[in-house]
Amino acid sequence: MIVDVQVIDMLLFKGMEELKNVVNHSKQRHHIIGQYVVGQQGQVQDSASKDPGTSPFLKNFYSSNYF
Repeated sequence: MIVDVQVIDMLLFKGMEELKNVVNHSKQRHHIIGQYVVGQQGQVQDSASKDPGTSPFLKNFYSSNYF
């Protein structure tokens, strides 16, 4: 339980700012869904390992565009 008045004020400010962003459509639908809609397993991250240097296109791009 939070009892510090300054922390409560900050949380209220952040909550009101979040509400304004949603109401004014500053925050788009997919941002809201990604932040607040959570499935039974929680937010699922892509767990596949990715090696950014394995793509033949990127290898050619990197080798031809470095000065």
